Amino acid sequence: MSTNKKPRKKYKPRPVRLTGSFYSQTDITEIKSIITDMGLVVEVTLPRGEATQDHMVQIEDLLNWGGMMLFDRSWKGQEKEAAEFTSRQIKALYALAAIVDRKKSGKASRYIGTAEELDTIREVCSEIVALLKEGMDTSPERTVKEFLAARQLAREKINEGVRDVFELPGRARAILNQRHFRRP
Repeated sequence: MSTNKKPRKKYKPRPVRLTGSFYSQTDITEIKSIITDMGLVVEVTLPRGEATQDHMVQIEDLLNWGGMMLFDRSWKGQEKEAAEFTSRQIKALYALAAIVDRKKSGKASRYIGTAEELDTIREVCSEIVALLKEGMDTSPERTVKEFLAARQLAREKINEGVRDVFELPGRARAILNQRHFRRP
């Protein structure tokens, strides 16, 4: 009996790559609770004057995250509102910097802001919290990537010696496009 001279290859199932979110619902819920906690720091802790250095870093990260979100996404038909919100976000960053400078210079013993500064920060942060929660529902991977990029960019600026509020430079797009981020 003759044998087959061209034996067929054995069947190997190929893995199917699924597109979409790889975050579980518990991870999304956990990140949403972190966002809510950041919002509560702005709403409760900062106006009372009980904010610590860690709280101030959280507020700065929240404001930078919102700025990166506005920078990264396309807001078709809402360009005017996005530009106006960006200017208010930068104004809130300057207000936060004024509060920190007041504490560092010794004019205040705690992080205490004026009513106008607190209102600006509170208003912008509440809108950012709402945007971020919606972003976690629609595209959690992109939203987390925006946070990591904003945090990396802020840490690079601090390491360069820039202690002032900065607008997102051209490097922001390159940071957003990288695959891996440094550990925060």
